Amino acid sequence: MTDRQQPLIAIDVVPIGYDAASMTVQYGTAERLFAPFAGEQALPGVLLGADELLTEAAHRALRDKAGVPAGDVRHLTQIGAFDGPGRDPRDKAVSIAFIAIVTSHDTFELGWHEWAETPSLPFDHGTIVAAAKDVARTRLWTDPAFTQALTGDTFLTADAAAITSQVTGHTPAPANFHRTLTRNPALTSEQRTQGGAHGRSMTQWAWAGALRP
Repeated sequence: MTDRQQPLIAIDVVPIGYDAASMTVQYGTAERLFAPFAGEQALPGVLLGADELLTEAAHRALRDKAGVPAGDVRHLTQIGAFDGPGRDPRDKAVSIAFIAIVTSHDTFELGWHEWAETPSLPFDHGTIVAAAKDVARTRLWTDPAFTQALTGDTFLTADAAAITSQVTGHTPAPANFHRTLTRNPALTSEQRTQGGAHGRSMTQWAWAGALRP
């Protein structure tokens, strides 16, 4: 650490989203443009500005490092603080990390990884991703705003089951899972037919209220 004594404060973000086409929960990384670790995939991150709120810095990291505008961020959840020795080779830095649930968009400057993947990442970003997965596992279906951001305002039972299986590591039993969704006071349901009048009937669920960011 320099003679400035006070450590730097970094804001790092784990972007996550659900891709309905492939039915996969994914998290994103972005290519670093500058040293250290230039050219490698890492979490979008910035240093906290002097008069900046933590959430403002998180949005700036997503916008400047990953091309994700604020309007495509459905929910921000703070993961925690990371202060491991030597986590940044440049200087002593404490990271405040966030999960950002974002809409699926091919124009984002992100490399997407399936939920179970554990790529080698610089700094302590692998540790932050692991912590993000733990937070997501505990918040899914217990935090309505977090869950609605991930499922979308409407979703099919199959999508909810895919998200639950990947995030928690446990595949829900269909009958029990349907009952759980039915008993959720924040959800309403209707039957939809796929493939015309004689197609397969599916349950579509909708969150009762507007998403709270």
